[in-house]
Amino acid sequence: MEGWTTIRYLHAQGKSVRAIARELSIARNTVRAALRSENPPHYERPKRSNPQLEPFADQIERMLFQQHFIGSRILRELRPLGYKGGETALYEYLRALKATSASSRLTERFETPPAQQGQFDWSPYTIALGGSTVKVIVFGLTLAFSRRKFYWPALDETQSSVFESIEAALQHFGGSPKELLVDNARVFVDNANPVNFQWNRHFLELCGHYSIKPVACQPYRARTKGKVERPFYYLEQQFIKGGVWENFDAFARALTAFTADDLDKRVHATTGEPPIERFEAERALLTPLPARPFVGTNEEMRKVSWDCLISFGGSRYSVPWEYAAKHVWVRPSQGIGLVVRGQKGIEIARHRIAAQKGMTVINPVHYEGLRRGQAKTRAVLEESFLRLFPEHGWFAEALFIQHKPNGAAHLRAIMALAEVYSHEALRTAFAAAKEYNTYSHRFIRGLLESSGTSRQAAPTPANSSRPPSEVGADLVVYQRILEGIR
Repeated sequence: MEGWTTIRYLHAQGKSVRAIARELSIARNTVRAALRSENPPHYERPKRSNPQLEPFADQIERMLFQQHFIGSRILRELRPLGYKGGETALYEYLRALKATSASSRLTERFETPPAQQGQFDWSPYTIALGGSTVKVIVFGLTLAFSRRKFYWPALDETQSSVFESIEAALQHFGGSPKELLVDNARVFVDNANPVNFQWNRHFLELCGHYSIKPVACQPYRARTKGKVERPFYYLEQQFIKGGVWENFDAFARALTAFTADDLDKRVHATTGEPPIERFEAERALLTPLPARPFVGTNEEMRKVSWDCLISFGGSRYSVPWEYAAKHVWVRPSQGIGLVVRGQKGIEIARHRIAAQKGMTVINPVHYEGLRRGQAKTRAVLEESFLRLFPEHGWFAEALFIQHKPNGAAHLRAIMALAEVYSHEALRTAFAAAKEYNTYSHRFIRGLLESSGTSRQAAPTPANSSRPPSEVGADLVVYQRILEGIR
């Protein structure tokens, strides 16, 4: 270092190479080398191979680069093979190998053409909802070309919620990209081993319905989905942290507003354009969506009872009266709701999932066609009931005594049953109610559903037919009795 400094100093004073060499008693080539070098010299020990490690070179490279073993594990595997050297020598050898090999973190950036690829992922967060902390899952789909994003929250990360979020994103964008890049989660992949890779059947059904080619990223290489991974960090820092929302619906609305007002309009650091503007270049190139939404073999089918209810998760939910005695598809929504679809895949009802089992969730609109002119007050209700069952005034009186707060609701539901079941069947049910001293619409409905009594022809839309609906009596009637007592 001192010689290098002196040479450069003397040359700056105007001395020639020969004069410097003579003055310092060194070779002229040494002087020239010092003048050519802009960096100070440093000592570098010549590299020498370790004779104790050379016989195991192939095994070490395999364990390091293919099996991704750490140094201590490699040392433990080498000992039985005959390695006698120390751990320091091995660790230095491993450092040299890593330095000379292409880094596994190096990634070649590539840009996809418009409408070519969408990248999908999700991330869990703990947020403040209504004074308590709740774990929510935020699903995200990013169009790789425009970087336009769509986020969809849910309270679980089941396959149903994953599929729903993908469908919601495609509806939001108005079309499908040609490819959908996903990770190797079980909802997508049954076997991620490259030797025997196998997609999940239901996921393939979804992709086939929307004409999308599924693409799986390399295992343990999440940065393959860099266009969707990084935005979750921005979402967490700019929206999630410190946020407080009244309830889940308020959080979902705020998330949608944040996406539209911030993410869509903010100039992207890579493309230099707002995603919403760049999206215009790929909007028309997206694959058009099919006319019907996706209903796969993973959906659950339910038969609607004659009082327009379906069972799900231990509770009952109403559907429009036109679907009485028909089969419908049901699917949980966002871990908090329930979506009901008809046989053609069209949504016919949506409910919030009951807080506890045994509840009956009713949407009065579903009975509009049956309730025209139906009474509202107790006096008018009793009058209407007595016109149908003049000899059963005792039943109405006992019902209001047993259900003081909501007797009108029970009697109104029983009046609705009278429109689909025969009056004789209802009289038999009234007698059983008197025997068990249980007066409720649940008890009456349970008896009617579980008995083999005949039913009236239920109103049905034009060009439709009602399937056979006779059900033999069984022990379910006693369950209905218990429900009525509760």
